[in-house]
Amino acid sequence: MQEEINVLKVAKLARLKIQKDKEVYFKEKFNTIMDYVSSISEVQITSDMKEKDESQQQIYRPDQAEDSPVQPDQFSDYVDHKFFKVPQVIE
Repeated sequence: MQEEINVLKVAKLARLKIQKDKEVYFKEKFNTIMDYVSSISEVQITSDMKEKDESQQQIYRPDQAEDSPVQPDQFSDYVDHKFFKVPQVIE
């Protein structure tokens, strides 16, 4: 069973302005998306699908830290003591 979607709450969280008359339209769209997502749980996965393909396990390089020759102040004017300045997003 699908949960009721509060379109205005979702819009507020996403910082979007939705007109009251468009609420029904977006509710229908959200329901379509949720129906599609819920259909994923209906996919049958057989035991042979669960086995790893070992050939795909060796395609990544080892994760090692490397010093970069580029410094942040070389590509941004919004750097303060090696940190990027961004607008406040939490009130």
